[in-house]
Amino acid sequence: MPAVIDPLPILRALADHDCRFVVVGSVARRLCGDDVEPRDLDIVVDADPANRSAVVAALTQLDATIDRRFGRRRIADTIDLPWAWGWRADTDHGSVDLITRFVDATDIHTHDAAATDISIDAARTIRCHPTEHHP
Repeated sequence: MPAVIDPLPILRALADHDCRFVVVGSVARRLCGDDVEPRDLDIVVDADPANRSAVVAALTQLDATIDRRFGRRRIADTIDLPWAWGWRADTDHGSVDLITRFVDATDIHTHDAAATDISIDAARTIRCHPTEHHP
């Protein structure tokens, strides 16, 4: 996996599959103009079954993999994904943390209410909520 993420191909795939998501964390901060160097892409996804299918289709298009108990598996070959909280997928463009619910009980509804529209190209607009993790 690359040391620094190239989020645009991943965001385009998610947008092209009509996934409902909000970009949070350092990529959202970068897209909103902050001078940060993101290492992965954090997105909050809608846990609705139809949206889950769209997310899996987008990640399958990117030939994403997930770390399972017995090694890495392609998303296309994975039967059960840990949707209760979220999970990490790896692509040739970098890692993606797919979050359905944070420990503080926030989810897509909370982050979408605080998000702004960001154009990633002439045809696609995504939602971003620039957040920062404080250990």
